[in-house]
Amino acid sequence: MIVVSDTSPICYLLLIGQIQLLPQLYGQVLIPRIVQQELLDERSPIAVKNWIKTPPKWLIIKEVTVPVDKDLDIIRTYAQKLNRVRANAIR
Repeated sequence: MIVVSDTSPICYLLLIGQIQLLPQLYGQVLIPRIVQQELLDERSPIAVKNWIKTPPKWLIIKEVTVPVDKDLDIIRTYAQKLNRVRANAIR
């Protein structure tokens, strides 16, 4: 089974010395590239940064793209126009 993870589980399992639980439970773990970047952030603990620099074979790092939701785009555009109208009305 492959599971998708975000930053927190990986970070905290590393810090408590239990990162091996992930491959034991799931076999492979997928993280988006952005999670890899967060783990490499200058504010991350050194142990976390060192670990992600040479990730284990069970960790899959992939670029993830989010499809555009046309309904949300319409709502966002309407909200922006409404905000401009309100801003002009206040002046």
